[in-house]
Amino acid sequence: MDEDVQLMARPMPGANPMASMLQSVFADLDSRIEERWTAGNLSHGFWRTGGIPALTPVDTLREYGFWQGKAVLEKGLSGQVSVALIGGHTRIGVFLPNRLLEGMSTWGESLTDAVARAHDGLPASIIRRVGGDTLFDRIFTEAPFSAEWLLRCAADGNAKDILVNHLAWRVIDLWESALRVVMSQQSHDLGIILHSAKPLPPIITESLPLTIQDVYEVQPGHWVTIVTLTAGSRLSQPAVPAREELGPSALEAQLQMMLPDHGITVQKDTSA
Repeated sequence: MDEDVQLMARPMPGANPMASMLQSVFADLDSRIEERWTAGNLSHGFWRTGGIPALTPVDTLREYGFWQGKAVLEKGLSGQVSVALIGGHTRIGVFLPNRLLEGMSTWGESLTDAVARAHDGLPASIIRRVGGDTLFDRIFTEAPFSAEWLLRCAADGNAKDILVNHLAWRVIDLWESALRVVMSQQSHDLGIILHSAKPLPPIITESLPLTIQDVYEVQPGHWVTIVTLTAGSRLSQPAVPAREELGPSALEAQLQMMLPDHGITVQKDTSA
C-alpha cells in the first residue's frame, strides 16, 4: 500500500518543470514566428525580408528541447531550421537544398561560404552536406543559452522572456539572412537595378511589393540598389495593368512620386 502511495505521489512526466518551461518557450517562439510573417505589412516586406518564405513550426519532442520550422521554397524544394535547446550546447541549424547553393554570390564568393557567414560575419560552427541539403549549424554556449540560464528559466519568468527574445531573434535572423544571400544571387541575374542620388530608405518595401537585395554606392552621389518583385508582381506591362503587375516604368514613376528628392531611375535593361 505504501508503495502505491509513493508511486501516486511522484510527479507525472508532463509536470516536470523543465519540460513545461521548454514547451512554453517554444510556444512563444511559434507566436513570434507567426507574427514575423503575418503581422501588418510584414507579410509584404520589411527591410530586406520581403519575399523570404515563411517558416512554419512543426510538431517535435518539445519537452526535450527540440523545435523545428519548415518552409516551402522554389521548385518544390524545402528548407528547415532546427533547434536543440539543451543548455550549454544549444544548437540552431539551417538546412538549405544543395541546388540553391550552386554558383557564386554577388560578392564573388561561393554561396555556401556566403550563407555560412550571413548571420554575423562569422562562419557557422559546422557546415556539412546531409543528403540533398547543406546544414549550417551554430552552437551557443553563453547565456541565455547556457545550462545555468536554462535552469534559471524554470523558476524565473523574466529569465524565460529573455531567452525567448534571444532565441526568436536568432532563429528568424539565421533563416532570413541565409535566404537573403540566396536571393541576392538570384537577383544578380533577374533583379531590377535602381539608380539614385541617395540611398533608398527601407520603408519602400512597406509600400511597394519589393525585396531589397543589394545596395552600394558606386561613386559619391550615385547609389545602386538591386531589388526583386515579391510574389504576385510581374515585369510585364499590358495596356491596362492589373494592380498586382508592376513594370519598370510604373515602378520608376511610383518611386519618383514617393521620393521626389532622390533622383530615382530604373535601369530598363537589367542585363547591362
